[in-house]
Amino acid sequence: MRDPETAPAVAERLTKDPDPAVRSAAARHPNLPRPRLTEPFDDEELARPAAANPALDVAEIRRLARTPGDPAGPSVDTLI
Repeated sequence: MRDPETAPAVAERLTKDPDPAVRSAAARHPNLPRPRLTEPFDDEELARPAAANPALDVAEIRRLARTPGDPAGPSVDTLI
């Protein structure tokens, strides 16, 4: 997972590896395919590493930061 040229399909497959360290590294990999990029947020073990993925854009971070009671989400200041 240290190779920045890792194929997206490989990064995706490794998010399901039996080794937790491998899954964590794969969730942070910038080549993780977009559809799989946010799936780890539903997994308590992978939510933190996935949140550190540099491929997440600001709009996606804002969407993920919203709480059910606050459809507008946090202000930009709280995200920076």
